[in-house]
Amino acid sequence: MFKKLSVTLMAAAMLAACAQQNTAEVLDGDSLSGVVGGDKVELGSAVMTSTVGLYDEATGSLCTGTLISKELVLTAAHCVTPGSMGLMVFFTNDIKNMNAYNSQYAIKALRHEDYDRNRKTDTADIALVRIRGTYLPAGYQPAKILEDFGSLKDGGEVVVAGYGLNWALAVKKGAGVLRTTKLKLGQARYAKSELMLNQSLKKGVCSGDSGGPAYVEKNGQLYLAGVASRGDAAVMLISPKCDKFSIYSRVDAYMPWIKDTSKILMSIR
Repeated sequence: MFKKLSVTLMAAAMLAACAQQNTAEVLDGDSLSGVVGGDKVELGSAVMTSTVGLYDEATGSLCTGTLISKELVLTAAHCVTPGSMGLMVFFTNDIKNMNAYNSQYAIKALRHEDYDRNRKTDTADIALVRIRGTYLPAGYQPAKILEDFGSLKDGGEVVVAGYGLNWALAVKKGAGVLRTTKLKLGQARYAKSELMLNQSLKKGVCSGDSGGPAYVEKNGQLYLAGVASRGDAAVMLISPKCDKFSIYSRVDAYMPWIKDTSKILMSIR
């Protein structure tokens, strides 16, 4: 199945040792890289159905993404290194269990052409990744997209998920395990193409959660509303991080780009 099978298995074995260092580098400063105070996502749960992990062998960085088709993963632009040939997508709730049967190399990834991490708002921090083949492990299926964004109100509840840190004070730890929690919408319309979620010291997204989903639950079904972009930065090494807010790119605002870029990626043979 894999031409780089040995590399895949080596990456899975090594990540436990390096993730706690490298996930913090995925989004330095104002960037996100696990879910602090979250619950481990169990096999077969609704959150796990469409949430996947991303690992770049070249940079050693860990991110999260959401399946939007059998071959496409939506994630953050800063999670994608242009020209990288070592980006892997894995389908498991713990990266320690990654193997040749639950992971795939990406064929190509494209970032939004307007992505600019130096802007304060509307950074276009969104990207699409095409994985090899159409095979999905049992229990996985593409997420449904939230079409009625107008239904989101300040104070509303969203479900977030990611493979990042679950402890971010002084000693950072816990990256590589898929966790989830519920957060409140601080500002549903933080900017033209973004939303803000409220966080606390004990609950929120953090390093490694970049690119991960913000789901809205309706009638027992999860709908994808946002993609994790960035959050608050620690002032000092021992200061709490990821304890105030997080910013997500709104999926509805980028649907034209998502549709156009999907066509480009799917035309690659």
